[in-house]
Amino acid sequence: MASFRKRGTAWEYRIRYADRQTGTYKEKTKGGFKTKKEAQIAAAEEESKINQFGFAENGSERVDNFFDDWLEVYKRPNLKPITFTLQERNVRLNILPRWGKYRLKDITRNEYQKWINELRGHYSEGTVRRIHSIFSSAMTDAVHEFRILRENPVQKIKIPKQADKSSKVAYFTREQLEEFFDCVKTPVKKAKYQHSIQYYAFFTLMARTGLRIGEALALTWDDLNFDAKTLTVNKTLVYPLNSQPYLSTPKTKNSERTIKLDEITLKLIRRHRINQKEVCLMYENYKPTKDNIIFHQHDGRWLRTNVVRDYFKEICKRADLPVLSPHALRHTHAVHLLEAGANIKYVSERLGHASVKVTADTYLHVTKKIEDDALALYERYVQN
Repeated sequence: MASFRKRGTAWEYRIRYADRQTGTYKEKTKGGFKTKKEAQIAAAEEESKINQFGFAENGSERVDNFFDDWLEVYKRPNLKPITFTLQERNVRLNILPRWGKYRLKDITRNEYQKWINELRGHYSEGTVRRIHSIFSSAMTDAVHEFRILRENPVQKIKIPKQADKSSKVAYFTREQLEEFFDCVKTPVKKAKYQHSIQYYAFFTLMARTGLRIGEALALTWDDLNFDAKTLTVNKTLVYPLNSQPYLSTPKTKNSERTIKLDEITLKLIRRHRINQKEVCLMYENYKPTKDNIIFHQHDGRWLRTNVVRDYFKEICKRADLPVLSPHALRHTHAVHLLEAGANIKYVSERLGHASVKVTADTYLHVTKKIEDDALALYERYVQN
């Protein structure tokens, strides 16, 4: 029910209502009306909205305070720790520096779209989509869960497209891969553990199976079946910055898989197992692992992801190759399989992709070549 009073020469209304979400009573006041009639009309319109939506528009909360609550209440309890860490990092590094001091109700679609366009100048389409997804999800919860906005101000925003999808896939050609492994096998003078073949075995396994780096680092000897010539992937190693590593479930449901190993890989992994024991005897401070880990540090703990990445890049430089990341070995395996004529469904299952569409979209440049080659074969067939 609205009440009215005159303050000076202007009128104001005050509406008291029960918030459906919390059950508490709230008030909304607005003044500056020239006549009581104007105040009554405005109050009636506002009461109609409150009856429809169940709350009065507020949105005066600052974005930084709102995101703090949103992350703790709706995200932390429902996400894997690594996923929560990535979302919190995007909020802290990308969203709050730009929007933190704004009030929720001051966010406009036009200004937000300009910001998204600016982000595309610094990040890939996929990264910008992830940042926007976090922001839009928070605003949707501000409407339906926190009930402090009537509508999401960043709905139907357009993300500028990737100019060339194939350019985002970095991989080695067969010749480059051979040069890479020639360099890995060559001992570095004065290297601390130069008799160890661990990195050679590790990178070979990634290049010949398409494992993600976390999946490869998480492997134990129990995951290998030498008789069946298979490798079981059922976990991934998460190594957060400035924190302790831990094992988590794989990226997607399809990421849990059993992979067939080729003879070259099997032979090298057997050799690595023997070499691992020899290195422990050879170097006094090189300790055997207590957790049956296939690839480990000198003290027996999990290999650090950042150390593996740095070493990989160092090899690329020594071999005078494009400086890529270890993930390029996964792309390399997929591309080489497809170029060799492997069925795309088999490649998708081997990589643990969520769907065949993900595989086809990721390796569009290769699948297009396969299409052209298949059509050429068909044309030759029907002409004979």
